Amino acid sequence: MSVDDLDDGLAYQVDFSNDEVTLSDSDKGSKQLSKIEAEPSVENSKKRSKSGSNLQEKKKVKMQMDIEKKKNLSREPSVDVIADFINDSLRRKNPDLSALEMAELYFKKTDFRSTAEFIEQRNLDNLPKFILSRFDNMLPSKTPGKKNKKKGKKVDVESSQSSDVGDRKFIAIISMSAIRACDVHRSLRDIPGSSLKLINKNKIDVDLKLVGSTWARVLCCTPGRLQKILNNEELALKPEEIKIVIADTSYLDQKMQNIFNISETTPTLKQLTSSGSKIYLY
Repeated sequence: MSVDDLDDGLAYQVDFSNDEVTLSDSDKGSKQLSKIEAEPSVENSKKRSKSGSNLQEKKKVKMQMDIEKKKNLSREPSVDVIADFINDSLRRKNPDLSALEMAELYFKKTDFRSTAEFIEQRNLDNLPKFILSRFDNMLPSKTPGKKNKKKGKKVDVESSQSSDVGDRKFIAIISMSAIRACDVHRSLRDIPGSSLKLINKNKIDVDLKLVGSTWARVLCCTPGRLQKILNNEELALKPEEIKIVIADTSYLDQKMQNIFNISETTPTLKQLTSSGSKIYLY
């Protein structure tokens, strides 16, 4: 006989109600604890979300300020500010370069000339007026073989000599794309001597021949194409023949980039400035 079969005459009553209440209270306590633990998590999530939103807003504001600065840099009267802005953008683009390597990329303030006195809007329609108002003495006369003498106008030291066939002093307008260079070329069709278009779509030997014989004194080009012509063994165009470089900075593409965002721009300009060219922003 087992212990379970013994009948000792006592009545046993087992009440599980207290246990159930205890379990229920325990469950409630666990739920309350979970809720307490969850609330800070939700609150922290909201804080992180708000912090992220503020950061995004700051980035947007900074980006917009940078875009406006790019658009209006050509109106800046201080060449120090121009050089600092361009050098700062170069530093951001090349975070892995050493200070010594960056020093080779940086522009000097003496490389630039301010164009703040030109108060017209910087667009294609006003580009001929900009060139005629400042560099008229560098353009050829309407009569081939004669010098283009201009009197009573303020001229730049770098371009103070009149131009004729044997006196090759060029103005190079560098744009960020071939399409833009073509637009610039078309806008200058009525200036004396018009302009010469130099883009990668052309065959290099054709461009070299044109540069060697052109009557025009304005070159509309991309920095990459200009660099190829300058470094070509035929030497159809020498760096010291380009006295003025007009950087098409006011034009921004769909990504809000301008000419200084093109990788070929800096080495091309450094090559030219080392030969005496001065940079003007338009």
